[in-house]
Amino acid sequence: MKEPFMMISLLIPGPHAPGKDIYVYLRPLIDELKELWKNGVRTYDASSQQYFQMHAAIMWTINDFPVYGNLSEWSTKGYMACPVCNEETSSLALRSKICYMGHQRYLPSNHPWRKNEQHDGRCEMRPAPKEYSGNDILKQLEQVKDEMPGKSPHNKDRKRKRDASELNWTKKSIFFELEYWLYLKIIHILDIMHVEKNICDNVVGTLLHIEGKTKDTLKAILDLEDLNIRKELHLRHLRYGFSKPPVTNTLTLKERREYCQFL
Repeated sequence: MKEPFMMISLLIPGPHAPGKDIYVYLRPLIDELKELWKNGVRTYDASSQQYFQMHAAIMWTINDFPVYGNLSEWSTKGYMACPVCNEETSSLALRSKICYMGHQRYLPSNHPWRKNEQHDGRCEMRPAPKEYSGNDILKQLEQVKDEMPGKSPHNKDRKRKRDASELNWTKKSIFFELEYWLYLKIIHILDIMHVEKNICDNVVGTLLHIEGKTKDTLKAILDLEDLNIRKELHLRHLRYGFSKPPVTNTLTLKERREYCQFL
């Protein structure tokens, strides 16, 4: 593959995507970043018409959530899927998925919503999760087994089981080779385009009750029953079946037309 087209391979979706082998492609980038930080590169300044030694550093990456897991090497799946909450991730297994709870922990300690039990059936008095520093992360990574990148013969067991001490780490991120990476406060940022699209799709799909996109589903109602919350939304059992009560965000036909006209 020619060098100008090397990064195109990172855009291949599906089974041919690099996934956790993305480090094979990141190696040239990391080597250049090391050079830019330590020695710099001779650069011409058009405004002053002089040459100077330019140094550069990467401040953070911007990506969607799955790539967040590939770059940080913290698995974004399972009971500890949140890289920020780390081992303090609040999760709950429902019928067919893992749900992430405890969002009220981020509110001020005296906020009235902390005592609202409609979210998960209990008052939330826990403090926000600990903010992990670079040194904290490196200390955790000391427990993680080394793994060769790419299709190495040493990687025969591609889906090895992690020890409990490894938490959700898969291996040490290649970005820690940059001597300043340890001290950066924010290193990975979620792309707002993906976040905005996902939220808007869910909100619009639920308001207009679009088949396949609404979150007001039978499974969601059964989850509420399992959690024993929002009893006014539980299924109403009838003689020959059951009925699904309307939720507060249900729009009438007239309201849907007005909503579409507004958009």
